[in-house]
Amino acid sequence: MANERQRARCRERLERLGESTLDRESLQREAIQELQSVIGFDRWCWPLADPDTLLPLSGLAEHDYGPALPRALELEFSGQDFAAKNVIARRTSSTGSLSVETGGDLARSPRWDEVMRPVGIGDVATAACRDALGCWGWIEAYRDHGDRRFDDDELELLADVGRSVAGALRRTSTGVHEGATEAISTGVLILGPNLHVVTSTAAARSWIDALPAAGLFALWGILPPVAYPVATLCRSPETASHAHALERTVDGRWVMVEASPLDGDDGGQVVLTLRGATPAETYDHLCLAYAFTRRERDVVAALTLGLDTRAVAERLSISRHTVQDHLKAVFDKTGVHSRRALLATFNAAA
Repeated sequence: MANERQRARCRERLERLGESTLDRESLQREAIQELQSVIGFDRWCWPLADPDTLLPLSGLAEHDYGPALPRALELEFSGQDFAAKNVIARRTSSTGSLSVETGGDLARSPRWDEVMRPVGIGDVATAACRDALGCWGWIEAYRDHGDRRFDDDELELLADVGRSVAGALRRTSTGVHEGATEAISTGVLILGPNLHVVTSTAAARSWIDALPAAGLFALWGILPPVAYPVATLCRSPETASHAHALERTVDGRWVMVEASPLDGDDGGQVVLTLRGATPAETYDHLCLAYAFTRRERDVVAALTLGLDTRAVAERLSISRHTVQDHLKAVFDKTGVHSRRALLATFNAAA
């Protein structure tokens, strides 16, 4: 068990890591290695988050229940489980554990009892990677069955780490289209009551093949993870409006994943659609990820309409000098150096 000095040094190292320019995967793996050396755990999962709907997207993981992931996500987002990631992301405390949430009786958690216990997982600790602009992912650590449970100091450290790396996750969530790619039309899948695929269109399969780790999930005979919480939430009247998530393909395009109950069907079937995200959907996400102020968003929106500096100034009732000041701030945040490059960044994301 780490002492306070070791935990403090861990915090310092991870704060520096969160300020680094590492790519997202390198950052995640270095953070996990640091946490493993201080807290002590072998298995883990680190999905990214849609900051709008607080649903998990693609990510990294080292655990033993991969083929059972659909069932774990269905149980977690059913509203009947403990320490669900979307719940932790919304509350004041940005961390939680199954041992605390269940009062020490892990079997009260359906996903632990059905999915995690059979592979020897004991306690589960989850920390939201959250900053002032939103939640950008979750660190989920697993202790082996029979090991001691996560204590308050370890949960506090996880919460601090989640805050330290949140900004880095946000900055790497912008996405850049790497080049011309054949357009994909809207794809449709019908999922049965158990969320297995009943039928699908060719376009749906094309979108699925374009998502991260598609080959691995295909070997397991499952869809990319984002499909399951979306499909689960659409079945509940209380959460149906949140039954969508914005995911990024491996080539930088954005796909909107949506679900709704099949019309006229009482058997629990779900229609899952995958489509190219609209400019408005990607615009909102990018403005959030780049931490634009309200006025910076206004300036960029005006530029995407093709307005020049004078027209932007007139539209926003500000001076041309002020427009240029906002534009300089936008360039600094996005890392581009011209209006053309800025517009290409936003157009490429759509």
